[in-house]
Amino acid sequence: MVKAHIVNHTHWDREWYFTSADALVLSEQLFTEVIEELQKHPEANFVLDGQLSILDDYVALYPEKLADIQQLIADKQLFIGPWFTQTDAFFAHGESILRNAMIGIFDSKKYGDYMKIGYLPDTFGFNAQMPTLLAHVGFDNIIFWRGIHLGEQVQSTYFKWNGLGDAAQIYAINMPQGYGTGMLLEPTSAYVDGRLDPAIDFIAKYSQTKEVLIPSGNDQLNIIFNFADKLAEINKMGRHSYELSTYQDFMEYVKALPDLETFRGEFRSPVLARVHKTIGSSRMNIKLKSAELEQKLLNRIEPLLVIAKASGIHISERLLMHTWKKLLEGQAHDSLAGCVSDPVAEDILHRMKEADELCDSIENTIVKKIADDLSLTSNEILIFNTELSTFAGYKEIQVVTKNKQIHFPEYPDAMIIHEQYISARDNVLEETPAGNRFIEEPGYYVLQVKIKVELPGLGYRVISFEETELDLESMMQHTTAEISNAHYKITFQNGTIALETASGEKQTSFIRLEDSANAGDTYDYSPLTGDIARTFTFTKAIAERSSKLERLILTGKNRLPFDLDDRVQAGKQGDLAVKMVLELGVESELLTCELEVDNQIKSHRLRILVDTGVQTATNIASLPYGYIERKSGVPANWQETYSEMPIDIEPLEQSVTLTNEMKSCTIFTRGIKEYQQIEDKLALTLLATTGQLGKPDIAYRPGRASGDTTKKGHVLIATEGAQLIGKHKFSLAIYLGAEAFEATKTARRTKEFNQTTIAYQSQAFNHFLHRLDNKIQKTERRLGVARTMEILNLPKDYLISACYPSYYEANKYIIRIENPTSTPQKIESAHIGNGSFELINAVEEIILAKEIVIPAYDAVTLRILL
Repeated sequence: MVKAHIVNHTHWDREWYFTSADALVLSEQLFTEVIEELQKHPEANFVLDGQLSILDDYVALYPEKLADIQQLIADKQLFIGPWFTQTDAFFAHGESILRNAMIGIFDSKKYGDYMKIGYLPDTFGFNAQMPTLLAHVGFDNIIFWRGIHLGEQVQSTYFKWNGLGDAAQIYAINMPQGYGTGMLLEPTSAYVDGRLDPAIDFIAKYSQTKEVLIPSGNDQLNIIFNFADKLAEINKMGRHSYELSTYQDFMEYVKALPDLETFRGEFRSPVLARVHKTIGSSRMNIKLKSAELEQKLLNRIEPLLVIAKASGIHISERLLMHTWKKLLEGQAHDSLAGCVSDPVAEDILHRMKEADELCDSIENTIVKKIADDLSLTSNEILIFNTELSTFAGYKEIQVVTKNKQIHFPEYPDAMIIHEQYISARDNVLEETPAGNRFIEEPGYYVLQVKIKVELPGLGYRVISFEETELDLESMMQHTTAEISNAHYKITFQNGTIALETASGEKQTSFIRLEDSANAGDTYDYSPLTGDIARTFTFTKAIAERSSKLERLILTGKNRLPFDLDDRVQAGKQGDLAVKMVLELGVESELLTCELEVDNQIKSHRLRILVDTGVQTATNIASLPYGYIERKSGVPANWQETYSEMPIDIEPLEQSVTLTNEMKSCTIFTRGIKEYQQIEDKLALTLLATTGQLGKPDIAYRPGRASGDTTKKGHVLIATEGAQLIGKHKFSLAIYLGAEAFEATKTARRTKEFNQTTIAYQSQAFNHFLHRLDNKIQKTERRLGVARTMEILNLPKDYLISACYPSYYEANKYIIRIENPTSTPQKIESAHIGNGSFELINAVEEIILAKEIVIPAYDAVTLRILL
């Protein structure tokens, strides 16, 4: 006889094929019934899906129920948190996963205690650093379902899971039959004999324990009424012992088990449940915008808020959290994955649009207030450095001026890399103290200027320009379709992009675009029988050169089959137009590649293929605070074991590398989240468009359609919006070196690729280059800021993962230093804020330590006094 711990819960998708508004209407009824049932039955308990956002939505409707909710939590009847939303674990940045927990925990405290469990019941697999991330928010455990291969990765459903390093180890509870294992809990022989007892037998077979966990709940499922009475009846009928339990109680049982096995690695194996291995390219517009916002928040807004705090500008941390929430609502597993209906996708993108606007407004407010306090003239530029060490190199700044005859006295090598002329306007209203008048507004230039400058760590400085008689250097067209610097030479000839490195290595077909049919759905790509992949052809090339920069601009428009039916038999055609800009800076090791794709065809997959020239059987992809090595290839006879093909299409956080002892090639991406190694080539998916939410019997995923679309009474759902008709922009960079992969250098190149420039000019030509310029009013109170500010200047070998204001201490800020290598790294206390800091975890709990050492593949968090 096995003792079954039965936990009553609901899994609450905030949105899926239904919208968050739909879910709110459902919760208004259901959550009220949950509260009433718990109050009626003090012995009962209920888990509210481990995400706080759904409770916040409910309490916004029923603020008068806050006291009841607080009491139920205090009585350990209602369990909430710790997440803000049920996060995706592959396509969200590691810092976003941390923010999800940090904000969920921060906001949970208004209700009471939160569930200290990394509870992610439906996420589509887990990156290998989840133990490390969970340890940073104070958790020593996880409860999950998808991605595990029992019998191969681990033998038992209960085990210890290590991060890539040895510092983070958590207890893991797998739900091999999902979070609906014991749903409904009917005291009938059909339920007990047909569902409950077989599930207990299955789990006990693998766990080899005397007690097992049985989650009882499902999607949008209500509390089980009269739980104790039903359980008493079941105990009279079944072969096992059944008791009402909690996740916390069962976790304590697991922690006490002797000789738990240990696992290190990721859970991405589709054995007992699908993980949708090709979902990394579904609805790429959502993934691209999510990644763009992550970098904007991490590299611009959060460090700027620290600079603002040091400057005496008060902007609440709650506004920062509010902005993150808009993004995090779109990083739930279904939302960020993209397996949602069109109305939901529109909602996600609208929330991200709001987050983008909040970011811009916060930045605009900070930079303008500092500029106003400095009384900058129109020929002065305020340039910020959001890195935590001195910056020396090139920045691209915006300059607005009446002509191009300018120069920067301290920076003689400045040059124009892009220009726009705005023509004069007549009858423009000018408001003056003497009254209104109409004038002619003169024309002006908006220039993008590349300038080599040195900037203080986490601060800013003011630079100036003057009028002169000569034009500033600018890009000039060149007749030969090639670009080069000390590291690479790129040529375009007869439709082919070729590469030659400084060491003489040559690739005659270095970069190409490949288009093929996609017979899949929003969950998975699927090849189409009889389809032949087509190579995209560029037809025009323009080379631009200057002393600091060379640029190769390739364009083409190809006629391709319009839809799936047109792929196999010649039919209707549509246009696929692509502009590719390859750029080499004079000193840069990175070849940057910007693509603009105008997609006017349906149900296809577009990939960029890079011929690395590196012979290797494995690849190395980035993940939070480290890198993971994967093998390419698919097991033979996979149908015998797997619920979907374990295709070797894999996720990356920001880079993927092929390497051997002699050389390496790394591709850095912004929002491109899916790659495949094909011998010595890397294929990155740009688009995988589709017109269906879920389809049955696709090539990589036989059987039922994913989602609810093949349940009784359900219908297939068209997703015309997932065809992504229109323009999309992609950004990546390529590094090739005559040496093996090295983690620290790769991480630094990632930082270089994501380097950002924040600059501001007080100019009167256009008040809408920054949207709030004409609404942010000058105040009488002076900040007294200096023309140069430096808050923190760390050694350049410290890799900074985050810098943001403290959530809990008004006069302090947080930095997180990562170590993506296999060797622990010691941090010298004298380098950190004159020693005025505390070692904490991500939720700002004090950690006592005599010295600061970053373990392998890990990070440390410090709270510093301003």
